Amino acid sequence: MDLKKAFDTVNRDGLWKVMPKFGCPERLTHMVHQLHDGMTARVTDNGTVSEAFAVTNGVKQGCVHAPALFNLMFSAMLMDAYRDELPGICIAYRTDRHLLNSRRMQASTRVSTTTVHDLLFADDCALNTVTEEDMQRSMNLFAAVSADF
Repeated sequence: MDLKKAFDTVNRDGLWKVMPKFGCPERLTHMVHQLHDGMTARVTDNGTVSEAFAVTNGVKQGCVHAPALFNLMFSAMLMDAYRDELPGICIAYRTDRHLLNSRRMQASTRVSTTTVHDLLFADDCALNTVTEEDMQRSMNLFAAVSADF
């Protein structure tokens, strides 16, 4: 999914609440809050510049932190949407020094599994499912919870 105007849709009050839940230090949350506090913008149309107006939603465009801040909010939304669901793709992996030895991967010792539910990059999201029905269910859950964020 490619979300339109994704960085503009971040609810800042929600972001300030989500950051500590993901382990962001209070000081960082406060600094990001200060960075976004008091933002104003003007619109230029055919050389005519509007009066300044307050920008109360979204993260700063072009800011190096914007993708990470967006992904914190987006991750919270996805966790809320899929809290009772287990869609995703199961991946077996090992973390010992024999990572690229395919014969050792066939042995069940030291092999862990995890389910990858989604892949996020900037404002793009890939929902991982195995069947068409799972994908439709994921999209329905996503649509339902996105209205709350």
